[in-house]
Amino acid sequence: MYQKYQDGLINAINAITTVAIKAEQYFGELEKPQEGNFLKGSLPIIYIDFIQDDTSKPTTIDIEFSLYIVHIAYSKNKATRITARTEIHELLKAVYKQLAFKPIEDSEPIEFKKLRKIYDASTAGGYVTIYQKEILLSVPNPILKGEF
Repeated sequence: MYQKYQDGLINAINAITTVAIKAEQYFGELEKPQEGNFLKGSLPIIYIDFIQDDTSKPTTIDIEFSLYIVHIAYSKNKATRITARTEIHELLKAVYKQLAFKPIEDSEPIEFKKLRKIYDASTAGGYVTIYQKEILLSVPNPILKGEF
C-alpha cells in the first residue's frame, strides 16, 4: 500500500519540467552527509521516505512521508553557494506548486507539514544543504476496500 503512494509522489516530482530535479526512494543515502558522497550529476535530488502511518480513523489511513531535498555547491566560493541556494529555493517552489493540495492516486489532497533545514555545512565535496519536508496523505482504508 505505501509503495503505491511513494511511487506516485516520485512520479509527480519527476514530472516537474520547470527545474532540474530527480526524485527517488530513500535508502539511507544521508546517513553521513558530511562526507559529501553524492554523484555530481544527480543533484539536486529529492529522496522520498515513508515515515509512519496512523490507522486510528476507521475509514482512512494517514500516511506520512518525508521529502529530503539535497543540493550541493561543488565549490566553497560564496557566489557558487548563493547560486545553489537560489536553485534549491526554486526547486522547493516547483515541488510545492506540483504537489500542494493535489491527490496522489486515490488519496485526499496532500497536506504539507513542516519544512526544516536539517543539514547545511561544508563537506569534502563542497557545500551541502539538506531540507526535510513532511507531507501527509490520507488514503482510503484498504480493509474497507477488501484489499488487506
